[in-house]
Amino acid sequence: SRAEIKEDYLLWEKGKNEYDVVITNPPFYIAQRVIAKALNDVVNNGYVVMLLRLNFFGSNSRFPFFQRQLPTWTYVHHRRMSFTDDGKTDSIEYIHAVWQKNANPSFSMLKVI
Repeated sequence: SRAEIKEDYLLWEKGKNEYDVVITNPPFYIAQRVIAKALNDVVNNGYVVMLLRLNFFGSNSRFPFFQRQLPTWTYVHHRRMSFTDDGKTDSIEYIHAVWQKNANPSFSMLKVI
């Protein structure tokens, strides 16, 4: 990694309300916790941008979270992304979801990119 700071983000306590933007590709199984922490860590009106599987939206367990913390914008990638040097893809569709702290939209604006 080229990251300046290499820590377990969920345990990291520095920087609360200090950052304008948090951008990451969280592990799927802890993504909701990472998003919640990032929303706490950014300044008022700051942004949290997450690369997620499209099916992150399809969950009974996350539904209450989305009722409180719906992304302001959702960008759906029209092509499957490759994360390998050989350019091969898996069978997953991806999104970039963008939350703005203190925004409480009744729907997420969607754009296919």
